[in-house]
Amino acid sequence: NCGAIPTELIESELFGHAKGSFTGADRERMGMWEEATGGTLFLDEITETNPLFQVKVLRALQEGEIRRVGSNRNIKVDVRVIAASNRDIEKEVEKGKFRQDLMYRLNAVTIDLPPLRDRKEDIPILAEHFVHKAESSGTNSSKFADEALEILQNYDWPGNIRELENAVLHAITLSDDIVYPEHLPSRIRYSGSEDRRSVARGNGSEYSVAEKD
Repeated sequence: NCGAIPTELIESELFGHAKGSFTGADRERMGMWEEATGGTLFLDEITETNPLFQVKVLRALQEGEIRRVGSNRNIKVDVRVIAASNRDIEKEVEKGKFRQDLMYRLNAVTIDLPPLRDRKEDIPILAEHFVHKAESSGTNSSKFADEALEILQNYDWPGNIRELENAVLHAITLSDDIVYPEHLPSRIRYSGSEDRRSVARGNGSEYSVAEKD
């Protein structure tokens, strides 16, 4: 995740460094790019990198070689690179925040994934996937009630997949074996309409949820 690595460290993390190249570099270190030789390197949030680093990524792609920080030796690499971003890269190019030549270099095959709000039919499938994922970490098994799934599908998901995963984890943590609307985060339960309401489920009671505007 390029956005999670500090700017001053990302070059060392990706390309490695030579011993003594900076304070604390007490030994030579191989970077992720070199470690991925013969395989695939996934660069998430590529638009969060700065133009200087982008030049070095472009060179690595064009020349098939990298140079560790503090070294004058080029190292041949054979890596397939997959890059992703939650931003529109073409707009970032227009703003001068992303190099156009790197965009074209990365643009051999493009997969445009619409935001979650535009593919709400995927939400039940994704919710079930995140439940199974949580189960593998020791969380109790849960199923979503139809009323809860309806609320999930009526929400606009500004945080996309990450927000959905967090909402699912929140819900199954509060539930026993079935997730009802009351187990969902309040921002999701009451989003979109002042008329949306949820009645707590109890013995003989039912949920009543108004349609979203």
